[in-house]
Amino acid sequence: MQRNLYILGLFLLLLGAGHAHAQGVDPVRYLVAPETPGPNQTVLIEAQGVGTFLGSATVTWTQDGAIVKQGVGERTYSFTTRGLGEPTTVRVSISSTQGIYSQTFTFNPSRVHLIWEADTTVPQLYRGKALYSPGSNYKVVAFPTVYSGSARILPSALSYQWRLADEPVANQSGLGRSTFAMTGDQLQAGEDISVDVYYGTKKVGRGQVFISSIEPQILFYQRDALRGVLYDAALPGAISLTGREITVQAEPFYFSTGAQRSGNIPFAWTLNGASTSGPDSARGIITLRQSGSGEGEAQLGVSIQNLVPDHFVQTASANLRLVFGSGGGNPILNFFGL
Repeated sequence: MQRNLYILGLFLLLLGAGHAHAQGVDPVRYLVAPETPGPNQTVLIEAQGVGTFLGSATVTWTQDGAIVKQGVGERTYSFTTRGLGEPTTVRVSISSTQGIYSQTFTFNPSRVHLIWEADTTVPQLYRGKALYSPGSNYKVVAFPTVYSGSARILPSALSYQWRLADEPVANQSGLGRSTFAMTGDQLQAGEDISVDVYYGTKKVGRGQVFISSIEPQILFYQRDALRGVLYDAALPGAISLTGREITVQAEPFYFSTGAQRSGNIPFAWTLNGASTSGPDSARGIITLRQSGSGEGEAQLGVSIQNLVPDHFVQTASANLRLVFGSGGGNPILNFFGL
């Protein structure tokens, strides 16, 4: 009799241990997309269960305390967030043969703007953006708008986890590190940068930007003795001279500024296919003057090759056709650099 009681007691102990183990494993997981939504954005929550028990379970969804959806197998719910700093609370309760499970989600819309700038060449006082070219340096700055309750969190109190091509960049991540700086890969079509923003251990925002690479180029501008370079309009591919002389400025766009400062983007000039130069040609300036009388045309060319090995793909060339002279006489193409 005692032996039977011992076996019965052992059976109950094992049964109790198995029940406790089952209760310790949550058979439900939740998929939330997007994980950190912005203002006025649709959010989808899906309950996913181990096995098929969710198909016969009664699922109740509440939003800010009010029941918004209920029924057997109602595993998904979607809603639209409010404005910045206006939280929404969603709770899901699942009643099944395996037990009752619940989960509460609080969404406080955030926004993370990423602004980038490239360290490439453009003319002084240029009103456009310096674009990124392969291999150049660039910088990305995160401007987060994140709330805790109704209080906006200072950017310096947030942590930034930066990624490049979806790979973590640990040495540029951390508390208050809202700026990401990198030298681009000259063999890629662009740079894919993203950042996850955390307040403590909670992920509160995300930003992503793709910086497309653009090939460098050269534009010609006329240089006036009194007014300087006429940057209001670049010269077209062909011009007719109104006088006997013209000074041309070649401006490199979107080359690495570091290479320019170190003298590694030299100008190579040609006139009618032959190399030519002048006192200021190394600075991108050349003066062309008609010699003699008559009319004709000449082809001016310039090319730049970045000599830094990591930027070797940065190269550009440009040509300018000049038509000069009027009236009779033999065509004269004797232009020279001054």
